Amino acid sequence: MSIDAVVGRIDQIMAMQQQLADPAAAATQSTSGATAPGSLPATTGTSAAGTGASFGAALQSAIGASAIGTDPTSTDPTSTDPTSTDPTSADTSGALDSALATAIPGLTTATSGLSTAMPTAGVLPLTGATGANGSAAAQVQAMTNMADSLVGKPYVYGGGHSGWGPQAGYDCSGFVSAVLHAGGYLSEPVDTTAMPQQAGMESGPGQYVTVYDRALPGQSGHVIIEINGQFYESGGSHGAWGGGGGVEKIGTPSAAYLAQFPNVLHPSGL
Repeated sequence: MSIDAVVGRIDQIMAMQQQLADPAAAATQSTSGATAPGSLPATTGTSAAGTGASFGAALQSAIGASAIGTDPTSTDPTSTDPTSTDPTSADTSGALDSALATAIPGLTTATSGLSTAMPTAGVLPLTGATGANGSAAAQVQAMTNMADSLVGKPYVYGGGHSGWGPQAGYDCSGFVSAVLHAGGYLSEPVDTTAMPQQAGMESGPGQYVTVYDRALPGQSGHVIIEINGQFYESGGSHGAWGGGGGVEKIGTPSAAYLAQFPNVLHPSGL
């Protein structure tokens, strides 16, 4: 858009602005016949034409007559913006905005308010769910780190139940208790019968962490844990997925094996 076209457009904007600010004057001029039907009314005082002239001077002063079309790095001889795909565009490096702000008082404030009221499309607030997900990721990572650090520890009946410090070995519930505690759950190690009643443990599979617990009368108690798709256990039955030794990573157990665990739990939020 040429400077003359910009100035003409500003003339129209200023006329509309004054019409809104003083509708009585606009009505008087309309009835006097000074304004043709369908055209913008002429104004008194600081006229649109006068404003246009001052705007044009400000614009020329700000950007200079040689500012348009003289960028030697541009691939388009009529454009100063080398990234522009519009052959008629010109990058005045902020001079146009400055001239507009000078010619139309309050323009910067108005556009600033508009920017505040209309956030950038496609950008969501980084609070709430995002923060929760970040916390969950940290908890899951802490649990994974703990489980991996204990891989290779031997199976010891009752192991892991004397506290949260290093242990010589772990039984199934002592190991799972240590992993859950690393993520911020459990105040003390618990066995398979107490696991479902612990604060922070909820029924059903989790999004990131799932505990499979068996503690019914007449059955051998056992518990395993899945973290982000990776299963861990200490002891347990041998199977195609592994298992039966000390603390170890195992493959995904069969559906028949998992069906032996009546209590499917997950830590709250995970």
